[in-house]
This record gives sequence, structure tokens and C-alpha cells, in this order.
Amino acid sequence: MKRTIIFPIVAIVLLAAMYGPYLLLLLLVLPIGYFFINRQEKAAPKRVMYANIEEVEAKYGQPDDVVALSATRANELQALMLFYKAQDKVIVSGEEMKLSDLEGVMSKNMATPYTIDEYAVVIATKDPLHPTIQLRVGYDGGLAGEIASQIDKHILSK
Repeated sequence: MKRTIIFPIVAIVLLAAMYGPYLLLLLLVLPIGYFFINRQEKAAPKRVMYANIEEVEAKYGQPDDVVALSATRANELQALMLFYKAQDKVIVSGEEMKLSDLEGVMSKNMATPYTIDEYAVVIATKDPLHPTIQLRVGYDGGLAGEIASQIDKHILSK
């Protein structure tokens, strides 16, 4: 057994010997809880991540459309959204998602009273692990609105 399990079991047995047999019930609860937590972790779907554009193009080919989130980093996968309508896929900052999971998009001013106005594009999804995706797009509100409208065009045409 692993050390992380042995130490709590020994501690529970010692406490049960000192304070009564009711604590022995914890010996039943601990392995059952550990089993359910491990089962949930194994059942969670694995997220597909890509390091560069070449990996994505090797798997899916040329994208149907590309939305650049930052003009200065347009050759980096982290600043791009790649749309593949035939495969129902979208690559958002290197992470693969289903295009049909995207629900809505809006641009948002992320400024606080102590910072200047940085804009983000916020995408709502059906994915319970990522209900919203925030993509920082810089300091231009017009550009943020244009990027949001480009993404919205793909969401509406699916």
C-alpha cells in the first residue's frame, strides 16, 4: 500500500483503540472514499493540447478559418483560434474543443479601478469543465468587438 494510505489507517486504528470502536467505522469510510475519488479522476475526459500549429495541421489539415487574438503573436498557437467545421472542432489557445459546444461570445472590459482597460473575449461553452473561456486580446475595444463578432459568426453557422 502507499504511504498516503498507511499513515491515516494507522492513526485511525490507534485512535479507535484509545477512544472506542466507533472510530473503527472510519476504516470502512476511508478506502471507499479513496476508491470513488480515484474513479472520478480516471473517468474525467482527457484534454487534447497542441504545442504548435504544425501539429494541428498534421492532424486536421488546413483550417477553414483562423481568428487571430493578437496581431503581434499571430504565428503562435496560443494567440489563434482555428476552426474546422467538417470535423466539428475548434482549437482555442492550443486546446481542442468541439465547435458545437460553443454557445455564445462577448467582448468585455477587464479593467479594475487600479489597472488600465484590458479587453477580453469571453466564450460561453456547454463543457462542464470549462463553462467560460477568457481570451485576453489587448487594449483595443474595437478589436475585441471585431474578434467577438468573427467568433460569433462561426457559432451561429454551426
